[in-house]
Amino acid sequence: MTQTDKLEQYKKLVKDYSRVLDLSSPKMLEQFETGIERSQHFANAIQPKARVLDVGSGAGLPAIPIAILRPDVQITLCEIRNKRAAFLERAISVLQLENASVFQGDVRKLEATFDTATALWLGSLEEIVKLVKPRLIGQWSIITRKGIELETEFAKLQKNNPNIELKTQQLEDGAWLVILSERQE
Repeated sequence: MTQTDKLEQYKKLVKDYSRVLDLSSPKMLEQFETGIERSQHFANAIQPKARVLDVGSGAGLPAIPIAILRPDVQITLCEIRNKRAAFLERAISVLQLENASVFQGDVRKLEATFDTATALWLGSLEEIVKLVKPRLIGQWSIITRKGIELETEFAKLQKNNPNIELKTQQLEDGAWLVILSERQE
């Protein structure tokens, strides 16, 4: 199965299971194609052979497209809700994604470590860093997406985390792909 075939199969799985498992809102389903396209930006920002943690995976964006588009990375999808975690397991199995696995539970109880984390719809930059930084080692990065709140959130984050630096990439829709990392001294 090609990457394009897998992405199409993934879209079909989300559509088929969405209502039954409360995977996403009707609005999110309408914009699901856009979500997959946006996932490409995340995939491009990840370093080769990274160990990636996706927190709050929900219906699998951006994690499942990352796993499809970047077979060189190992990705763990962390989802606290049972039904959504079960769907993610099913999607990984159907799509034969050998580089992906699911951790069903609270990220704070996850014992594995990673060098990259992704998060969408999880909260402010400060909340994301607080939640995932304990799982990150080495020259880590956190990748997320933010809108007009970016400048305010980053200023607040830096007050308690002055060694965190910010890289951004403007996206077509006016939002920003955000990459946080620790400044190397």
